[in-house]
Amino acid sequence: MTTPTTIRLGLLAGLPPVLSAVPNILLLNVAADRLPDPIATHFGAHGADGFTGRVATMFVSAGVSITLGALFALILVVGARTGKLKRTPDTPLDPIRFMVATAWGVGAFTGALMFFGTRANLHLADAAAARLPGLAVVAALAIGVLFAAGGWLSAPKAPMTPNAQAPARPLPLGPTERVSWTRRISSPWMLLGGLAMVVIGAIAGIVTQPGIGVMLALTGVLLAHLGVIRVVVDQRGLTVGTGPFGWPRWRLGPNEITSVATEDLSPVRYGGYGIRMIPGATAVLLRSGPGIVVTRRSGRHFAVSVDDAETGAGVLAGVVDRAA
Repeated sequence: MTTPTTIRLGLLAGLPPVLSAVPNILLLNVAADRLPDPIATHFGAHGADGFTGRVATMFVSAGVSITLGALFALILVVGARTGKLKRTPDTPLDPIRFMVATAWGVGAFTGALMFFGTRANLHLADAAAARLPGLAVVAALAIGVLFAAGGWLSAPKAPMTPNAQAPARPLPLGPTERVSWTRRISSPWMLLGGLAMVVIGAIAGIVTQPGIGVMLALTGVLLAHLGVIRVVVDQRGLTVGTGPFGWPRWRLGPNEITSVATEDLSPVRYGGYGIRMIPGATAVLLRSGPGIVVTRRSGRHFAVSVDDAETGAGVLAGVVDRAA
């Protein structure tokens, strides 16, 4: 894509999340004399449990929205310039429309939630009495969905390119011949991020609240667990397991598979890294690059990024041919 086009995509994805903080910042200024200081900015099951100064809340709101906007704009610009925002006839979702819709939806939900949180403090002498109704969260979700739909309709369609999949060349197998191919792949960023969250959780549990520390640590363990996958191809078909225990696990028997191919996978096409379940496809992507793409009898695709994908796909195609 040309530079002006990529800039327009960046603005289309980045501006709405940035502007989503404006209602909350205006409320904090206009209603300053009707708000306690500090105000309740975090709510738990039993009411307010986190407080921030009114002026600091304005900076936090602006910082969160600017960070979200910059992140989504960067994803769109880099994706457009590197050619990752293209679609093929087999692409489950339009990557440009999906990313713009996500940017608008996440930005609107976050901005609405911050606004409703500030509104819950109005006319209170003590912010500890603030309560965030469940309907406010539902309303924020509804606003996010509406804006996501608006982003989808406002975004241009991604350019169509020929199918980038290369059909696998089946490995010839005898009727009783047994074969096995396996590879393990990991995401250093997910592993390091998980470790960092465990450490932060341990510190937070000691310094602040044990509950917050436990939640952060468990999230870190889960992130690290999902950062390792093992791909196995044998007479049972294709098996993909995550973490040291191989769970969650996907197993596609040879009778379930209609075709096997390799492809240079782009997480943008599937909505991001990790385990992605979108209309028409399931993907396990820890990185971009070579991967195995399987078409099931239902028409649904399954994709996994893995090293030496061509060999693995060839073995799987041989197993499928023998079972046919």
